[in-house]
Amino acid sequence: MSAKKWNVIVIGGLIAVLLILSGFTAFVDPFLHFGSGRDFLEYPLKDERYQNDGIARYYEYDSIITGTSMCQNFKCSEFNALWNAASIKIASSGASYHESCETISRALSRHDNIRYVLCSLDGNRLNYPPLYEEYDGYPTYLYDDNPFNDVNYLLNKEVLPKTVAVLNYTRSGQKTTTMDEYGRWNQYASFGKESVLASFTLLDEEEEALILTEEDLQQIRENVDTNFVKLAEAHPDTTFYLFFPPYSICYWEAMVRTKQLHAQLEAQKIAVELLLAVPNIQVYDFSDRLDITENLDNYTDTLHYGEWINSEILQMIAAGEGLLTDDHFVEYYDAIEKMYSQYDYTQYR
Repeated sequence: MSAKKWNVIVIGGLIAVLLILSGFTAFVDPFLHFGSGRDFLEYPLKDERYQNDGIARYYEYDSIITGTSMCQNFKCSEFNALWNAASIKIASSGASYHESCETISRALSRHDNIRYVLCSLDGNRLNYPPLYEEYDGYPTYLYDDNPFNDVNYLLNKEVLPKTVAVLNYTRSGQKTTTMDEYGRWNQYASFGKESVLASFTLLDEEEEALILTEEDLQQIRENVDTNFVKLAEAHPDTTFYLFFPPYSICYWEAMVRTKQLHAQLEAQKIAVELLLAVPNIQVYDFSDRLDITENLDNYTDTLHYGEWINSEILQMIAAGEGLLTDDHFVEYYDAIEKMYSQYDYTQYR
């Protein structure tokens, strides 16, 4: 056999293998890039940054739950019952404001009937650059409509095991992950004082208070305005429910000991003022709920609460509890600062 013929056979064989592998991935479509999934296959939904866009693109819904890990334990069934809605959950652990709003924006661009968006406003994400991305190596090839960069999906050695996993998942008799279970971490966590304090380092007290510089203030404004304000203004028929999660009493002690409490609450005042200027944004804060924040049985670490708190948050928002308004949010945060700066933190250790 001549070298030329051998080369043709080898190259042809490689092309054939690549076509088979890419066709296999496209057919099974583990990240739901081309559709909502094959009717005869069951899909394990657990790769949020890879599957969120497919869910947002192809599922039927009129409401969105998104944000960080503070939102992953929400149950769409509970939201749907309270708002008479059909929701999807497309949260991402550690998401910045930019990442959350990009997720929302892509969903809104493909569905013109979105009634409600529920999203966390994590206070520790306020003083970030407006285009900051927490995750290195975003699979942007899944997020656009460019068919040519789909090669990064179809011929990706890390995707092939995910494709096989769909077949094994189906063979095992399991069902496609529901929106209540998607992203949920509650079942893997330990809750209570022991778990929280194990994750909590009692920091030395700082002598000088943190002062927000003009650059900090400008960055906070740009972060909120570039993301949530502009997004909500572009979609006036969609109601945005944004909330500051109720972090545990340990978080507030850390704020006090490091003298960041005043700066943090000033940042939240700036954000709330900007957000409340948009008619279709509602902002909620539950930091005053000591019955939640000082009960360490509600938490797995200083920040993350159990799914029963997610359920309570839904109930409170639906009832209008914790709603901030123009005429009282400044007084609200002044009261929060007084309450946590004077709190006796020795009582929970």
